[in-house]
Amino acid sequence: MITEPVSDNLLEIRDLSLTLGGNKILNDVNMDVRHGHIHALIGPNGAGKTTLIRSIMGGMPHKGSINFRFSDNGRIGYVPQLLEFDHSVPITVFDFLYLMLRKFPLFLGRRRPMREEILEILKVTECAHLIDRGVGYLSGGEFRRVLLAQALVPKPELLLLDEPASNVDEVGARHFEKMLIQLKQEHGHSILLVSHDMQTILRIADRVTAINRTVTYDGSPDDLSLSALVTNVT
Repeated sequence: MITEPVSDNLLEIRDLSLTLGGNKILNDVNMDVRHGHIHALIGPNGAGKTTLIRSIMGGMPHKGSINFRFSDNGRIGYVPQLLEFDHSVPITVFDFLYLMLRKFPLFLGRRRPMREEILEILKVTECAHLIDRGVGYLSGGEFRRVLLAQALVPKPELLLLDEPASNVDEVGARHFEKMLIQLKQEHGHSILLVSHDMQTILRIADRVTAINRTVTYDGSPDDLSLSALVTNVT
C-alpha cells in the first residue's frame, strides 16, 4: 500500500489479484477513484466487491498495487455491510459512539465536551435526536446513520461504504442519498460506495466500476448497457 503525491485520483488500483484457498477471488482489477467523487462499485453476489474494499483497507493479501494520493490527513472511514452487535445490550447511541471514539472506558466518567462533540457528529448525518435512544430501539436506517456518523470522525479523505442502505426502506434510502451528496459537496468527502441499487447509483454516482472477479465496466453510470446491468447487478 503506497501513498504518493496529490493528483486528480485519490486512489489508483493496478493489476490487483487475490487468491484464497486456491480460488481466484479477484483477477487483474484496475480502477481509479477521483478526489471529490462518489464512485459506485457494483457486481453480482460473490463478485469480490467486499474483498476489494477490504484489500483497499489493507486487510487482505494481494498481488498488484493500491496507491493512495492523499492531499490531507490520509484517513479512511469505513461503514461495513454488516456489524455484529447485540441489540439487547442496554446502551445508548451516546454510549456507543463514546466507546468507539474514546480510548478510556465509560466508567471513568462522561465529560460534557464529549457529549457536545458527539452531538455535532450526529448532526452531520441528521440523527442528533437519537443521542439518548437505546441502540436496540433504532430502526435499520437509523443505525446505519449512526455508523456513518462514527466513520466521519476524524474527517476521512476517503469514505468506504459497503451497502450503506441495506435493510433500509425507500424513504430511508433516499435520505441516505441526500446525505452522501451533502458529504461530497459540503464536506469534500470522496466516497467509494458498494451498492446493488441502480436507481441510487444513477442518481448520485459520478462514476461506476462493475466487477465480476475482474472489471467488466468502468465509466459513467449513464453509459451502462442493459446487458451490463443484468450481468453485474443482482
